Amino acid sequence: MLYEPDVVLVMKDKLFHVIRGTQPGNSVPNPAFSLKAGIDLVILLRNEDEVAHEFVSPLLMKADDLEISGRATIVYTLTAFGVRVEPRDHVMLRFSVPDAGFDRFHFWCNLHGKLLSDIMRGEIFILDANPSSK
Repeated sequence: MLYEPDVVLVMKDKLFHVIRGTQPGNSVPNPAFSLKAGIDLVILLRNEDEVAHEFVSPLLMKADDLEISGRATIVYTLTAFGVRVEPRDHVMLRFSVPDAGFDRFHFWCNLHGKLLSDIMRGEIFILDANPSSK
């Protein structure tokens, strides 16, 4: 692996599991993690299911420097961008966390988490944005 991942998301049993990067005391029932705006970030997506899954988020549309490593299919929706990860495969995403003016982004599997009532969804919280240089 080229970079040590800051966040590891495992897709298993048609759920997202945050294996690395979760915040202590996080009481959010969905899988969730928080990031600092402005940091260089590496997310490892690991699919341990026998079916393909996707990681899609509006956050990725805001990342100007997104690098994708591994075998992935790019996924576009009207409001978000992401990657499809084949069964038993993994993909790494590397980008600088943008100060996008929002403090929370959703992520979902576009195959198994498209609807709000679906369970393959989660949240990313953006914390402590870097002070502007104004």
